[in-house]
Amino acid sequence: MNMTFEEFRRRLSIAALALCVLFVAVFAGDYVVLRYRFAAHGINAVTARVVTYDAALLKDRKYSVFSDQPQMQTCVRSIFPWLGLSRCWYLRRRTVKILN
Repeated sequence: MNMTFEEFRRRLSIAALALCVLFVAVFAGDYVVLRYRFAAHGINAVTARVVTYDAALLKDRKYSVFSDQPQMQTCVRSIFPWLGLSRCWYLRRRTVKILN
C-alpha cells in the first residue's frame, strides 16, 4: 500500500479544497442565520451587552483591574464578527481589557 508522491499530493490538495469549502459554508451559514434572526426578531435577537473592565499592568508585573468603572460593550451572537461588533462568545471570555 505504497502511495506515490503524486497521489499523496492529489489527496492533500483534495483535503485542502474540502477544508476551504467547509470554511466558506460555515462562514456563509453564520451570516445567513444572523440576517434571518435580525429580519425576524430585530436587533435585540442578534446583539447582547457584556460588562467589561479595564486593567493596567503594574511595575511588579501584576494587574490592577478598575472594577469601579465597568463598561458595557455590545456584541453580536454569532461565530464570526459581523456588523462591526465583536463576537459574544469571545467577549464573555475576555471581560478584562489590558490598557498599555
